[in-house]
Amino acid sequence: MSAVRRLVAGRDLVQELRLALKMTLAGTLAWWVSSALGAHRPIFAVLVPLVSMSGDPFSALSVSLARMLGVFVGVGIGIAIVHVSVTSTVAVALALAVGTAVGIALRIGARPNTQAAISALFVIGVADSSQAGIARLWETAIGAVISVLVAALLWPPDPVRELRHRLERLRQQLAGDLAELATSLATGGGVSGAQLDDVRTHSREAVREVFELEPARRALQLSPLRRRDRPLVLELEDRINLAARLFRHTRSIARDVADLAVHSETLAAATRDLADAADRALQGADPGPPLERAAQALTGTERGDAAFVAAQLRQLWADVSAAARATETERD
Repeated sequence: MSAVRRLVAGRDLVQELRLALKMTLAGTLAWWVSSALGAHRPIFAVLVPLVSMSGDPFSALSVSLARMLGVFVGVGIGIAIVHVSVTSTVAVALALAVGTAVGIALRIGARPNTQAAISALFVIGVADSSQAGIARLWETAIGAVISVLVAALLWPPDPVRELRHRLERLRQQLAGDLAELATSLATGGGVSGAQLDDVRTHSREAVREVFELEPARRALQLSPLRRRDRPLVLELEDRINLAARLFRHTRSIARDVADLAVHSETLAAATRDLADAADRALQGADPGPPLERAAQALTGTERGDAAFVAAQLRQLWADVSAAARATETERD
């Protein structure tokens, strides 16, 4: 059971299931339409939705146009090779050489687009010269059109759902990291190398989520069914930005606790209160009461190494407090 929990931890299984259903529906419709138009076993019509539906929550249509174009180009390459009188080994070599070369130009992000080579090999493997021709191209076109329509109209990309999912992960990670720091301060046991690595990893993940905010806004603008969600997206953006700032402070606190091995129940209590305040702020709730308790603990009376940790905690307090004031102003 624990292995199953680890496998699904952090995953949006509902979204993954929806993607599988969209692929199934688009592929079935593509086969049916192509068959109704006279195609014989239109496998290429089904191939397009399987490779092009990316499930990217911040893609305007949740369709990879680069992969779709790779299918078209690969089918064209395969058709050309099938009509050349060469051995099967030479045909495969040509498909790989030309397909991978084209894939460099049609790259997906930082990686070459291998779909052109795969589609070319697919044509060579399932078709002969009497079957391969213009029919394969229009089958592919039908699959592309249906993929775009299904992706745009059935469960279109939902930036709000995805941002909430990511914010929840950041919130839980931040609460866990601050709780461990509070325990370290209460016991004077310091911070282990593994704990410090976890905090650093979570901090980097929070920064990456900030860079994903622009694609989320763009997806919202290009999706007519989601434009009404703009206020929610802006609110979630503010919270994710806050999470990234709080992780930066948490990372500094963890480094100081690891280096100095501070033992202070007062700072431990302040850290627990700040963890509570940050958790409330990231949920959109009022962080006032725990912030007040933390302020009383962080009065500047700490001396020696503890003063360094207290200074970092006060910076974290200031960011949560500023976010709370900004939220209160927006509500007024």
